[in-house]
Amino acid sequence: MMRSFVLCSLAASCQSINLLADPSLAASFTQNVQGIIQAAQVGLARAEHHQEKAVKRARKETDTFLLNEGQTLGELLGAYSMELQLAVRNLSNVVNASRVAAAAADASTPPDQANQWSGPLVDAKARAEVTMTAAATAARSAERHNKGLMREAKAAAEMALENHADELSHHVGDLSSSVDAAKAKLESTLETIASQSLPANGTIVVSSKAKKDDITARMAEVANFVKSAQAASQAKIAAAKDKVDVGVAKADKEIAMKVADMVMKLVGQQHAELKKLRAVPAKAISNLRGAKPSVPKQQAMHPSKKIAEQKLKVAH
Repeated sequence: MMRSFVLCSLAASCQSINLLADPSLAASFTQNVQGIIQAAQVGLARAEHHQEKAVKRARKETDTFLLNEGQTLGELLGAYSMELQLAVRNLSNVVNASRVAAAAADASTPPDQANQWSGPLVDAKARAEVTMTAAATAARSAERHNKGLMREAKAAAEMALENHADELSHHVGDLSSSVDAAKAKLESTLETIASQSLPANGTIVVSSKAKKDDITARMAEVANFVKSAQAASQAKIAAAKDKVDVGVAKADKEIAMKVADMVMKLVGQQHAELKKLRAVPAKAISNLRGAKPSVPKQQAMHPSKKIAEQKLKVAH
């Protein structure tokens, strides 16, 4: 680009000089044009060297900040994975604890009520069983759904790295290796965090305030406990998704701002170098254009010839 710019500037400037107006100007131009070209070539080599150094610095800086962003996004996704796993694990634990509590309540049913086919106690047992079954199904479904949520979040994070790196590559060359390294960093960081053991949350028990012999009330407590836990699990998953979405959007914005700043610096430096290059031939051509045409020297007349001409004029 710089080489073409210099040649075009030199050609345009040369066309503006009227070399036919003065043969001596044409000769001067012929003598100096080689020097102008050589000076322009020296300036061009220097400018290209500066630009190459700037591109190398930009690529090195890009490698560093993309790796950092990859690690940051990996940590974000790793924490997200842990939150999703915890939400499912806690709900499953609640279901297990509720089954234990329901079995204990059922075992405490008085013999005269154990074989009832209808009534408040039968209805309470049925509601508790349906609620526990639904929560267990929800836990298994959430586990499958969470895998899809993780894929979406990871794809969004990788897209943030790819999109802005592609924009920068127009100025510093192919950055696919840098992006691949950042993705690998994201993946390894995610796997390291997600593979850790979930923190222990203690033994879960169904808190009961009902009388020991009030089996109907105890079954109702089991059903309410499971419903509350299922709602809490769903809320935690939703909150975790919102958090990771905000985190990925923030990272995307940071990468975009960083890339825009790097592009601005590269373009600014390139324009400065081009301005310097343009000044070299322009100054030399301006000097040639401002040269005054040479004035022919008049030949000196011999004194005797001058006196003879004056006599002729007087005779006439």
